[in-house]
Amino acid sequence: MDDLDKEMKMSFIDEARQLLEAAEQCFLDLENAGDNPEIIENIFRLAHNMKGTSRAVGFGEVAEFTHQLENLLLKIKEGKLAIDDETVDLLLACNDHLKHMVDELMLDMDAKFDSAELIAKIVVKLEGGSIGSMSSHEEEAPYEEVTHESAPEFHAESTPEVSSPAVALEVAPASHEAAKPAPQASNAHGDHGSGGGKKSGGGGQQQQIDESIRVSLSRLEKLSDFIGELVILQTVLNQHRNEIPSQLLQRTVGQLGKLSKEIQDISMSLRMIPLKQTFAKLQRIVRDTSKALNKEVDLTIFGEQTEVDKTVLEQVSDPLVHIVRNAIDHGLEMPDEREQVGKPKAGRVQIRAFHQGNMLVIEVTDDGKGIDPQRLIKKATEKGIVPAGAVLNEQEALNLIFHPGFSTKDQVSEISGRGVGLDVVKTNVERLGGQVQLESEVGNGSVFRIMLPLTLAIIDGMVVQVGDERYVIPIANVHETVQPRREDVSFVTGKGEVLNLRDQTLPLFRLGSLLKLPSATKNQKEAWSSIAIIANSRRQPFAVLVDDILRQQQIVIKKLGAEIRVTKGLAGSAILGDGKPALIIDLNDLLEMALSQTKPAGQRPAQAA
Repeated sequence: MDDLDKEMKMSFIDEARQLLEAAEQCFLDLENAGDNPEIIENIFRLAHNMKGTSRAVGFGEVAEFTHQLENLLLKIKEGKLAIDDETVDLLLACNDHLKHMVDELMLDMDAKFDSAELIAKIVVKLEGGSIGSMSSHEEEAPYEEVTHESAPEFHAESTPEVSSPAVALEVAPASHEAAKPAPQASNAHGDHGSGGGKKSGGGGQQQQIDESIRVSLSRLEKLSDFIGELVILQTVLNQHRNEIPSQLLQRTVGQLGKLSKEIQDISMSLRMIPLKQTFAKLQRIVRDTSKALNKEVDLTIFGEQTEVDKTVLEQVSDPLVHIVRNAIDHGLEMPDEREQVGKPKAGRVQIRAFHQGNMLVIEVTDDGKGIDPQRLIKKATEKGIVPAGAVLNEQEALNLIFHPGFSTKDQVSEISGRGVGLDVVKTNVERLGGQVQLESEVGNGSVFRIMLPLTLAIIDGMVVQVGDERYVIPIANVHETVQPRREDVSFVTGKGEVLNLRDQTLPLFRLGSLLKLPSATKNQKEAWSSIAIIANSRRQPFAVLVDDILRQQQIVIKKLGAEIRVTKGLAGSAILGDGKPALIIDLNDLLEMALSQTKPAGQRPAQAA
């Protein structure tokens, strides 16, 4: 077992223990609430997650047992099985058994289990019988001691159900440290096996593992809020530091700044986990999907250490799964088709994650046949999505793929998502305040790009002056700042102002004009009297003019109100050192808005770097 497999298994164990705790409470609530559909749906989802993830990491016996439990839950969900004391007792016994399995797997990942007794009871219930009618010997038989030899091993392949890799990500992976269980947990359910807390395998050697605890998300959010206020107060102190007559107090303010930065970094990291676990599970999905379709796929992954907020990761996992499977199913050609057009027999899929400005960007790229805009228009016309004879440019045609109910396949399948289209992906991402972009070239492949904003962050920002207003530009968006010379600025028909910078011609925009500020437009300076900010762009390099750069400081991003949240170019708001608010600018959004107003119909979008 390599380190990655071990890390994935440990991550599953940690998450499974949390799932089982939640499931136990749901079972108890079910007994009191009867056929509450919300509770039943929640229980079914937990079991579905447990089954899919255990299968993905190679715990076949857990997956098989949970599959049997899921059958029972499905019958409850469909109203075909009454929720009585006997049923709830069986559900709780199944939950206890799963806890027992997980605790033993923590000590020995090769442990074997005997689940025959409980499976027999589940079968009786599924057939409409009563567990009470079973013999007392069968009903009261204890769990077998966990050993390597006892009980026949279940394999993921033994179940006739088609494995659905998608569910391997509805459970959010934890960081490597968070996945390490507490040592004393090994005896938590020792009473289920003979010998009490007897350990199986591993030579009886106790592992030295850091403990982990669950922390309420609301507490983390409160901590982050307080840290944000602390940073604001520290900024105020630092801004007025030179007004303090005492050198001792000045040094103290400096030390306080360093300490608050350390506290801030720790508090931010508590909610952040790397994408490594999610990307590792995507590897399994690529493997299973390619085998099911008889396609060869070379997968490359970049940026697996890129961190993201845990709650964001939980919501973006399913869209990622759908996009990856879509790339293999719809995008890549069959091996013989690829060879006929001069491509390598194995298709290429690349998954890449990185931070860009105030965004987390995840790209899924394939070198398949690409998406034909004209075919999309034809399909959309047939389905009545667009009227006959409608004229769409290329990007508008590509965006049809996100329309509810749109599909280019005549028959749905397990791989193609059971008819669930990319509209679900788009909806889930936009619910997080993000967006999905698509670029494609017929014959050369496609790029799906998920872009998620930072919903809560403390960043380094540049405070700039434009007219009578102050704005914040994230430092991550800034490549450099320059003072233009008169001869460096010119006007090009059809393009507007441009800046010649070291023999490179860059589009030049005025921030005041982009934001439509009356004061900036009225008192507009000449370009060579302003300061040009050269932006790090996801599309093309460009320059933005501001009147002045005031300072650089740490900025606490605050969410915008609902009335201006949809305004393009605004990433959030902040409180400056003097206690007054300022808007945070997204330069890339402003560029997209400016180009969309000047781009002629049918112009191709630029390919991603």
